[in-house]
Amino acid sequence: METWIERHEVFRGPIFTVYTGQARLADGQTARRDMVAHRGGVGVVALHADKVLLVQQFRLAGGATFEEIPAGLREPDEAAATCAARELAEELGYAAGRLLPLATYCTSPGFTDEVTTIFLALDLTPTTATPDWDERLLPVELPLVDVAASLATGRFVDGKTLVGLYALLAWLARRGNV
Repeated sequence: METWIERHEVFRGPIFTVYTGQARLADGQTARRDMVAHRGGVGVVALHADKVLLVQQFRLAGGATFEEIPAGLREPDEAAATCAARELAEELGYAAGRLLPLATYCTSPGFTDEVTTIFLALDLTPTTATPDWDERLLPVELPLVDVAASLATGRFVDGKTLVGLYALLAWLARRGNV
């Protein structure tokens, strides 16, 4: 186990805070550690009429256009399910009759405390999409029967999308649908 001996804030932004400092290792030695503190987010695997609903968007940090499950940053003290419902409505224009938790994972525990929860959205009804002012989203429909092949061919490279789609396949397998 490691514990902070000293920690200093290097940067604070609207999405994350960066810390650096010294940590005490389990054997008593010390080591420098850098950490990104993040309030976490959600992803939503939206299943509608035997299709998975995705969004396509350009990501500046990735330098490419990605196909992703709808997702977003949790507001302070916001429940993960509340955030998932909000993001589904904002990005795709659907309300979920049921939101089931599929997976919760640490995005990259070597440097960040960010935790993402993935939900399965079922029994969808149309509503009005209201993406954030700076989001340029294109809806994409992936037939459910094509999910496994799309994963196998490397179509998706976004972490939350990979976790979400593999978790969907596991959920379907437990129900005997795969």
